[in-house]
Amino acid sequence: MVENFDKMLAGSLRLEDPWYIIGAEFNEEEPAIHIHVGVDKTAALCCPVCGAPTKRYGYEPKERIWRHADCLFYPCYVHCKRPRVLCDKCGTVQVNAPFERKNSRFTLLFEGYAMLLLQDVPRARASRLLRCDEKSLAAILTYWVHDAVNRMDLSDTCSIAMDETSFRRGHKYVTVAIDADKRRVFDVEPGRDKTAVKNVGEKLERNGGNTKSVNSVPRNMSASYLPAVREVFPNAKQTIDKFHVKQVLLKALDAVRKDEQKESGRKKELFLRRKLFMVPEGRMTDKQRTMVTELSKQYKKTGRAFRIVRSLDDFYASTSMVEAQERLDKLYSWMRRCRLKPMKDAALTLRNHSKEILNYFHTRLTNAICEGINAMIQAAKRKARGFHTFEGYAAMIYLVAGKLKLDTPVLF
Repeated sequence: MVENFDKMLAGSLRLEDPWYIIGAEFNEEEPAIHIHVGVDKTAALCCPVCGAPTKRYGYEPKERIWRHADCLFYPCYVHCKRPRVLCDKCGTVQVNAPFERKNSRFTLLFEGYAMLLLQDVPRARASRLLRCDEKSLAAILTYWVHDAVNRMDLSDTCSIAMDETSFRRGHKYVTVAIDADKRRVFDVEPGRDKTAVKNVGEKLERNGGNTKSVNSVPRNMSASYLPAVREVFPNAKQTIDKFHVKQVLLKALDAVRKDEQKESGRKKELFLRRKLFMVPEGRMTDKQRTMVTELSKQYKKTGRAFRIVRSLDDFYASTSMVEAQERLDKLYSWMRRCRLKPMKDAALTLRNHSKEILNYFHTRLTNAICEGINAMIQAAKRKARGFHTFEGYAAMIYLVAGKLKLDTPVLF
């Protein structure tokens, strides 16, 4: 016979007077352990809504069952008929048990252990380990994650980064908002439009922040964010990430390469070595530099476009706003006179966003944090093999990149 077994069970269920353990039994046929919990009939209970003294008003009509943490590797279930009380202010009210979360069929200890697993293993594997269906685990995860998100203090948030990340096939995206100083995700919104940006601003205000206090917003070249950010964060300097600026030029370079490849009699050579033009100068080996130089001489249009792309590094090496403005003007002029249509189109893109591009030399902010967090998100998504709902996907993003302070029950 195990001594103090009832005390151990009462401790795991957070039971205090007037709640007590009636008894526990092992069912060999299932096999499972069943714990029965009762409430002292003579104890006075306060109203769970307003806290006022009440009168006892019987019990709920049916006994409820909650899944508890395993005991000696056997599934464990808690049985209880919860009492009701009659309050002068609130009327008839159901009293919740100390071991439960409202509207959950799992005990707090079970949910705390489930959250420990879900932070480290895919949901499908956690489902097998806990012998619990994935839908129930998704509900547990979503509740505790959003509880932590809603308690976030954003009062000192003054720099926000925003980026979109793919959700499902068919061009489904979500907007991820990041506190750039603390490097944590504080909001995830469906879509990548003006409404998403407005929702980010509302979330910031609800959690103690101020949209007028945001002084910088690094972002990508997406036109959908530009007017919305100006409206929601009126005092913020928008900084277009330098990596996205380079991406515009690299796409133009690739378009030039494709056009010249069609005109050339040696199409295969230029196609097979196309990625050499994408390698940053600092990462090139001596062999790669030699090959690029030879290709630039042989394919003059591609070589000209490549030199334009490389000159962008000189622009970002500027040490002052005046110097940066001069170099951007020279780069724009060169691109417009280069007789390469893709580069001319890219030049107009740079001109239309020149203010946001030059803001980099004020804020020195990039979207590198967004790229890092997006890599974490995609890795977690592959690990979990996809998410069927936006709510589940958002909860996963918060869990891996929100630096949350989860208020889950302490196991020991």
